[in-house]
Amino acid sequence: MAVKRISLVDDVVNIFLKDVEDGVYTYGDKLPSQKELANRYEVSLIVIREALIKLSAVGIISFHQGKGTYLNKSEAGSFAQSEFSSLIFHNINNLLEIVEARQLIESETSSLAAQRRTNNNLIEIEKTIDGMKRSLNDNENFARWDVDFHIAVAAASKNQALQKMTTLLIDSYRSEISKFFQVPGVIERILTEHESIYYQILNRNSKKASLIMRNHLKLPEKVFSVKIAELNN
Repeated sequence: MAVKRISLVDDVVNIFLKDVEDGVYTYGDKLPSQKELANRYEVSLIVIREALIKLSAVGIISFHQGKGTYLNKSEAGSFAQSEFSSLIFHNINNLLEIVEARQLIESETSSLAAQRRTNNNLIEIEKTIDGMKRSLNDNENFARWDVDFHIAVAAASKNQALQKMTTLLIDSYRSEISKFFQVPGVIERILTEHESIYYQILNRNSKKASLIMRNHLKLPEKVFSVKIAELNN
């Protein structure tokens, strides 16, 4: 079935879920290769990869290194009926809700990280900042290190539920993240704010770490607000 609407990634996800309901794919079985899926849905490999990332984020599929991608077994029936999945497989109008959720969750992960972080956690966070410094002229790589930073901070919170929620929310609009860094000066601002968050975690200042993280996540809120306003005009 060809995909013809605007949001290709979300459309592939929705059609895939419908195919699962219709029995096209069997729970527990290995899925076709990314190339075969791209041919089936008549989209590019990039679109297929983004769609699979979203499906993986909510536990519908699993990637197995060297073995392929598998459709996870479901005890609850249809994934398509999940209210949370409906939020994650978003359109532009609920991106602000996802960003708002990130502000709430990651302000808390930053606070907990400042209280619970280990030296190994600090090393992992430092690696992401070093990666961003090496990628100041490469938006795509900078975006990857940006994501890794937030996940590393969440890991330092020692709260697996918050860590999974952070990853889930980020993955829900991962394809949009690199667009933030196309605006002049944004990359430098993000790097500075990440360094500030790291400094507060290093010094176990939970209140400041939380506040800086919350303010830091105002940027995507502003970007999506502008995007929604443009679409509504």
